[in-house]
Amino acid sequence: MLALVPAAASAGALAPASPASPAADDERAAYVVVVVIAVLLAIGLIAGLIAATRGSGDDEPERRTRGTSGVQARVGAGLGVLAVAIFVFGVIVTESAREVEPTGADGLQTVQRDLSLPADAEPLEIEVSGQQWLWRYQYPDGTFSYYEMVVPVDTAVVLKLDSTDVLHSWWIPALGGQAAVAPGSDNQTWFKATETGEFEGSSTEFSGPGYATMRARVRVVEPAEYQAWLTQQAEDIKEAQEAVAERVLAEDTPDEQLEEDAE
Repeated sequence: MLALVPAAASAGALAPASPASPAADDERAAYVVVVVIAVLLAIGLIAGLIAATRGSGDDEPERRTRGTSGVQARVGAGLGVLAVAIFVFGVIVTESAREVEPTGADGLQTVQRDLSLPADAEPLEIEVSGQQWLWRYQYPDGTFSYYEMVVPVDTAVVLKLDSTDVLHSWWIPALGGQAAVAPGSDNQTWFKATETGEFEGSSTEFSGPGYATMRARVRVVEPAEYQAWLTQQAEDIKEAQEAVAERVLAEDTPDEQLEEDAE
């Protein structure tokens, strides 16, 4: 048991970003378990090699060490049991990651290709489109944003991902695992942020010369702030579209006509 303490501490120092979502909690737990097992196996192998190769005393004849069929069978059986245990643990964690948690009491009240949605999940669905070289997010009301996704805290968020060109991979380490997207193929993942703040991420699939700039950010806010942001974003988009329409109309209209209209 004492051997687990330093191993766990080392795993914590090397583990992914501090989780801010149940999905990321499962991922970090799996990471720590695998690291601890790997450290214990390494320590056992090193200790066995040292014990097998240590020298004898000056007055004692050299010892010859060789494995026996009994030792090999016991070691093989132990490793086999360990492999089965890791496999079962992986299946349990994977199935847990597919189950979308319901939105909490403080959330908005309204990762994987198959998601198990409970009846009371009330997820917020956002369409995520990977493009060279940015992410586009479209919200249920038609509002959209680029680069930064804004979501309410304590709310189950289901992402429906696709790509317009090449392979991309959406990943915010603090919120869960990676989700690959490919042209002509849809994918899904989910998260539920348990705290407000900004969480950074990036694509993990090389997608061309602009790949390094393909960053992503999720800004988690209170539900009331999220609703206010949606309203303001919709107004800003409308104003930008009207400004573009006016500019296009002005470029298509002869200067003489503009002067007559002004008079």
